[in-house]
Amino acid sequence: MELDYGLLANQIVWGVMVGISYTLLAMAFSLIFATSNTINFAIGEFAMLTAYLCYTALSKLPVGFVGAALVSMVAIAALAMLIERIAFRRLYDLDPILILIGTIGLSSIVKSLVLIAWGPYSMSFPRYFPVEPVMIGPLLIIPQNVVVVSVGLVAMIGFHLFMTRTRLGTAMRATAQNIRGATLVGINPRHCVSISWGLGAVMAGIAGVMIAFTYNISVDMGAASGLKGFTAAILGGFGNLPASMAGGVVLGVVENGAAEIFSHEYKDVVAFVVIVLILLFKPAGLFARSGGARRI
Repeated sequence: MELDYGLLANQIVWGVMVGISYTLLAMAFSLIFATSNTINFAIGEFAMLTAYLCYTALSKLPVGFVGAALVSMVAIAALAMLIERIAFRRLYDLDPILILIGTIGLSSIVKSLVLIAWGPYSMSFPRYFPVEPVMIGPLLIIPQNVVVVSVGLVAMIGFHLFMTRTRLGTAMRATAQNIRGATLVGINPRHCVSISWGLGAVMAGIAGVMIAFTYNISVDMGAASGLKGFTAAILGGFGNLPASMAGGVVLGVVENGAAEIFSHEYKDVVAFVVIVLILLFKPAGLFARSGGARRI
């Protein structure tokens, strides 16, 4: 059978585009884990809630799409930081399993509140950009998706610059690498953990709006998004932000390729298979360095 290079190129490009949103979710998982040793299973619900908040702000406020997105990001960051301060800060000295269970409970609470507030029906953002495919050489490109992915790339670059070029980002990285040493040089670890929750929620929120803009908004997108972000974080190595970026893109390409080879009905199964394979053969992550994966 002759290989269709045009189709292959399209599948890779589409996989990378989908993988950008997984990357943002993985970065949210990794950032919170690196600073607080917490696997936050509410990340997917943060993404879903942000999409609903953005849709509502767009419908009710005269701020336009960019303004609605900014309002929703500020809201989800403030909510995440408040939850961390009130509900989780006192739990960090306990068994991490208890904290993990707490985040699962948080995800269920968020989903239930969304169902009460918005109902079980799917919603769609208005179309601001063309959705008719355009052929560029062998590639089939949808202009709207290009815009969405560009936003994701800008968010990733901005996040990287924040973590590497600002004093607060440096303090967060120091807290992740050596909390006692960070305390000795005057860094407040609790403040860094709180900021990581807020920033992680924003990254998840951007991914949630990207996914909702490309497909639609529904209460089920939280669990699906959380699974993909968690898988990408494991793939790269939990707590390793650069590797999480790569993990999200790899997952997107593999998932999209598998969906094309087998069926789109099995698309979500890929994430489970990847988790099992990584935990069996490379538990520290594909891109982990010696000394562990907890590195930002």
